[in-house]
Amino acid sequence: MLTALTMPKILDHAIVKMRHADRFTEGEVHWKPKKRDEDGWTFSNEANPNDERFLLHREVYSKLLSGAVKIRHGYNAPENQRLRAIFGEETTIDDIKGKRRPLALFREKLIKRYDHECVALGKKPRWSKEKFDAKLRAWRKEIISEMLGLDDEGTNEDDPRADTVIELQAFPTPSIKTFRRDYKRYHACGAEVLGIVHRHHGPGLHLRKVDADSMAFAHKEALNYMTDRKPSMAQVYRNYVAKLAKVNAERITPLLKVKRHKFESIISKFDAFDKWDGRHGRASALKRFGMVKRGINALAVGERIEIDFWNVDLMTLFVETGMWDILPPAYKEAVAGKRIWFVAAIDVATRYILAFRASLNPNAVSAAAAIRMIMSDKRHISDFVGAETPWIGLVQPRDIFSDNGTEFANEVMESIMRAAKITFNRPQAGNPKARPFIESLFHSIGPLIAAYFTGRTFGSVAEKGDYIPEHQISLQVDEMIRLFTFAICDIYHNKPHSGLGGGSPHNAWRRAVQEDGIEFPSQDPEQMLHIFGVKFKRRIGQYGISFMGIPYGNEELHRQRTKYGQMEFEIKVDPENLEHIAVRGDKGWFVVRNLVDIGPDLSLAEWIVARRDIRAQHASEAEAGLAAMNRAINRLRETGTAAAVRANLTPRNFTAEHYLLAEAELFGAWEAVLSADTPKVTPSFSLPDDPLRQGSVSASSAVPAFHEEREKDARKKKRVDAAAATAKPPEDTAASEPNNNYYEEY
Repeated sequence: MLTALTMPKILDHAIVKMRHADRFTEGEVHWKPKKRDEDGWTFSNEANPNDERFLLHREVYSKLLSGAVKIRHGYNAPENQRLRAIFGEETTIDDIKGKRRPLALFREKLIKRYDHECVALGKKPRWSKEKFDAKLRAWRKEIISEMLGLDDEGTNEDDPRADTVIELQAFPTPSIKTFRRDYKRYHACGAEVLGIVHRHHGPGLHLRKVDADSMAFAHKEALNYMTDRKPSMAQVYRNYVAKLAKVNAERITPLLKVKRHKFESIISKFDAFDKWDGRHGRASALKRFGMVKRGINALAVGERIEIDFWNVDLMTLFVETGMWDILPPAYKEAVAGKRIWFVAAIDVATRYILAFRASLNPNAVSAAAAIRMIMSDKRHISDFVGAETPWIGLVQPRDIFSDNGTEFANEVMESIMRAAKITFNRPQAGNPKARPFIESLFHSIGPLIAAYFTGRTFGSVAEKGDYIPEHQISLQVDEMIRLFTFAICDIYHNKPHSGLGGGSPHNAWRRAVQEDGIEFPSQDPEQMLHIFGVKFKRRIGQYGISFMGIPYGNEELHRQRTKYGQMEFEIKVDPENLEHIAVRGDKGWFVVRNLVDIGPDLSLAEWIVARRDIRAQHASEAEAGLAAMNRAINRLRETGTAAAVRANLTPRNFTAEHYLLAEAELFGAWEAVLSADTPKVTPSFSLPDDPLRQGSVSASSAVPAFHEEREKDARKKKRVDAAAATAKPPEDTAASEPNNNYYEEY
C-alpha cells in the first residue's frame, strides 16, 4: 500500500536567531543585533551606537540567503575578543606550531575529565591536595591508554600489525597550580583550546547469505505486511513460502528461501508510521504517534544533529529499491561485491535531512563535505535532480553527534569543528541507541524508493545495446545517488513521519524556522575559506602565487616576497570558491584575490573539467589564455554539465593529493591571462541583487602592471602562433559537446 504524501507548504521566511555578541555586516558597515520583536530586528552600528536601523524578519532572512549580508556568531563575545587580541584574526589550533599544539590538546583532555567529574557530583569537588594530584595522575594514565588503544576490549580486525610502531605525544602530569591556571583560561575563552596554548615559547559489513534475486522476491512479498488485512508476520511468511514454491516450479534456476528470522528483520526495517498507517489507517497512526506523546517540541532546530556513515553493497541497494529485476544479467554480475558508503546528517527536532552524500569509503573528506552541506543552501541540488520540493534546510549547527569512527575522530574534522564553533559529541562505541534517529533513517530510505519508483529508473540500461557493464558502473552508481537525492527531497521530506506525530519533515522545518527561528550559518566567503579550505604549499613568483593556473596577488603578498624571497608559503584554497585564497605570512593568515577577474561562483571542479575538455577536444586552444577556459566553462553551464559538477552527486571526493595530480597533469606551467577578448562567464544560477558588489572595483584592476606585462607576452605569443599555424582554430565550438565523463579521478 502506498502512503499518501503530504503536500509541502511554501516557506516564506525564517526568523533568524541572533545574540548581542553577534556581528551583522552589510557592505563595510558592522552592526550589532540590539532588539528583536514580532516584526523584525533593531541593529546598532558598532562604530556609532547612536546609529540604529530596523529590518523586517523577511529582509534579514532574504539578505542572508542571497549573501548580501554576512553574520559572524559570537564575534563580539568577550572570550572571542580575548583570543583575537592574543593570536590575531582567524587563527585556529592547527596554526600553532611546535609542541605547544599537542600540549594544549593534552591538557584539554584533563580539563574535560575534571568537568565530567563536576557534572557527576553536581558541584565542584573539594579535594585535598593529595587526592587532587592522584586524580590528575590517574586521568593522565587513562588518556595515554586511550591514545595507545589499550582501553579497547577484545581485538579488532582494523587493529594495526603487532610489529607496527605507535607514536604519540604525551606529557607529564601538570601541577595543581598549573591545572587551575589552564582551567581558568580555558573557560574564560569559551572552552576554546587556544586559551591554554603557551604564549611565550561501523558498523561492520552486512553480508547477504542468499542471492540478490531471492532477496528481491522476499523484499517484495514483505511489503504485503503493510495492508489493511492486518496479516501477522507468520502469515505473510507462509504466503511468501507458498508463492516461492509456485514461482520456482516455473523457473530453471530456483530462488532460495529466506529464513523466517531474516524475513521478519526485513519487515522490522520498514518505517513505523508506514506500517501502522497501512494496517490501521491514517487516523489511528496520527493518534498513536502524536506529537504530545513524543515530546519533540522540547528540541529546537539545529540543537541536535546526528551524522553517520552507512555501508551497503550495490546489490542490496538494487534489491531494497525494487530495481533488481529490471537490470540486465551482465550488469547484475558486474555489481556483485561492489559496495558504497553514504553519509547523512539529520536534524532531530524536525527529522529533516540536512546532508546526504555518497563516498567510496568513510573518510574525513566526505565527512567534512557533509558538515559544509549542513551549512549551505541546497536548492541547486534539488533543482538538478528535478525535485518539486526545494531542499531548503540549512542551519548553523551547535551540537553534532556521531560514532567513534576514524572518519570523524581525526585532525581534519576537529580543525573544522573548532573553526566553525561546533561541539562534536561522540557517544560510547557499540551503542547505536545513543544515535537512534540516524540509524533508523538508513533503514527507511530503501523501502520509500521501492514503493514509488519500481521500474521508473535504469530503464535505459537494457536499451543501450552492446556495452561493457563494468565500464558503466560508475555512471549507474551516480544515477542511483541522484535517485536517492530525489527521493529525499520529494518523498521523505513530504511523507508523514512517526516521530513527528504524522507531520512531514518539510512542514515541520518550515514551521519551526518561521515560528522559533534558526541560527543562520555564516555565508562570509573568507570565513568559509578558513573553515573548509584545503592546505597546499606554494612559492611566490613574479606574478604572485599560481594555483591551477590562476594567479593570485596583492601588495601584502609582494611584501612577503621582498622580505623572504623564494621560500614556500602555506596557502588555503576553498574548492567551492576560486575567487580568493588565504596565505599564511609573518603576521598570520591574509586573503589574496585572483588577478584574472574570476568571480565567487566558480568552483574548482568546474575549472578542472573545463581545462580537461579543451585539452581533449581543442588542442589548439589548450595553451591559449583565459578566453578558451571561459568559453569551455560557458559550454559546461549551457549543457548542464556544470550543474552536475556543482551538485557533486558522485561517490568520488577529491583530496589534496588528487588536486595536486590534476594540477600536474592538466595545467603544468600554464597560467591564465586576462585579455580584451576574454568572454564573461555565464552565471551558474541567478542571484538577487547584491549591494556588496554594486559599484565595486573589479579585482582584476588591483595590479595594473601585472596585466600590462602579461598582455604584452600574450600578444607576442599570438603573433608567433599566427605565423606558424596553417589553419585558424574554431572561435567557439558550441556544437562540440563537452566530455560527459567528468567523474574521472586524477
